[in-house]
Amino acid sequence: MKKLFCLSLAALVLLCVSCKKDDKPGNSGDSAKYGVDGVTPLPEAVDLGTVVNGKTVLWASFNLGASKPEEYGDYYAWGETITYYSSLDPLAWAKRNETDEKVLHYDWDSYLYANGAYNKLTKYCSKGLEKNYWDNTAKPEGPDGEVKLLPTDDVAHVKLGGKWRMPTLDDIDALLALKTNDDYTWDKWALATDENGDEVKDAWGNVVRGIRITRKSTGATLFLPAAGRRRVTSLYNAGSDGYYWSSSLDTGYPSDAWYVYFNSGDVSRVGANRYGGQSVRPVSE
Repeated sequence: MKKLFCLSLAALVLLCVSCKKDDKPGNSGDSAKYGVDGVTPLPEAVDLGTVVNGKTVLWASFNLGASKPEEYGDYYAWGETITYYSSLDPLAWAKRNETDEKVLHYDWDSYLYANGAYNKLTKYCSKGLEKNYWDNTAKPEGPDGEVKLLPTDDVAHVKLGGKWRMPTLDDIDALLALKTNDDYTWDKWALATDENGDEVKDAWGNVVRGIRITRKSTGATLFLPAAGRRRVTSLYNAGSDGYYWSSSLDTGYPSDAWYVYFNSGDVSRVGANRYGGQSVRPVSE
């Protein structure tokens, strides 16, 4: 009887150890919840039927840094993998590291790949445009010619891992093309609602609205909230405008990168200064 009790106690200890191990981010119990960084919520992959270069592009169910479709998530400068602003604390600003006394802001002064100005780029620049955009003093070898974010600078890939990445300009064009496809409903100014059907408001009291795309034949749905964007230390146009980065450089104006812009009237792709803090909606293949 004593031997049986000891064996049962040992089995119970093993079971508890196994459960505790799985509770940690990155282990089997949470591997479906977080990205490779162990803290960023992992979205579901939504198949809207967009195909680029023969591959089906799947869209994340919510923004990077969010955990639900109606949440704004975090804001990133193009090509940077940290957010200066914390979505968990609207008043807190992150620093690049603990020893850096300069609080970062969304401007050329803080942008990682320029020496303080649009014409002093140090990474990602079309060749032949060094006279107008490249910092020849710091890097006399000339522009690198990179026109698409490398995996190490793609914040969606860095935080989520696997096949997750930021959308390319081709991916964005494929998404925008759904506006004229009869199999899709494009609600350009949809109201965000929770699981109870109640309207959702953001941290500033604005009713959350955005674009809702629904594929009629499958029921697949994608919602992009109008999260606004960050410039210097302020948030602009939250609740009225959406700004979503691509991974593609504007090759004619390499101080800019392409993104999706929308408001209550329409949606389009445009270029903007790379230092701006904007939303990221990851994709996967």
